[in-house]
Amino acid sequence: MSLKDKPVTTQLGPSDQKLSYECVEDLEQLPARGRVKHAGYVQSVSYSAPNEAPLLTAVVVDRLGTMSARRGTVPHVRLIFMGQKSVPGIKPGVKVEYSGMVALVEQIPTIFNPRYVIVPEARG
Repeated sequence: MSLKDKPVTTQLGPSDQKLSYECVEDLEQLPARGRVKHAGYVQSVSYSAPNEAPLLTAVVVDRLGTMSARRGTVPHVRLIFMGQKSVPGIKPGVKVEYSGMVALVEQIPTIFNPRYVIVPEARG
């Protein structure tokens, strides 16, 4: 059998393996570890110091509330974009749909380098 008889398919990895994400409706359902998908609002964004490696951290909550609510009392997840000084569209108040591997870091659910999509606001 020659190469002409075999169909050529481009494949970067095993085709039978699909990444399975647990879709989370509420951050209170967030597992301690595993792949998750969620949509929430960016509550705050912080940047690394100029003399440190670039790092952008966004805190995401289910719904935006008053600033009087303490971060420790509201379920939240930390999205960390390593090697980034800024991330397009990631700013406080923006609704974002994200997915990635969650792990507890300093007792806070954290996702490093998540995939994300900015969810457009409905104009009313």
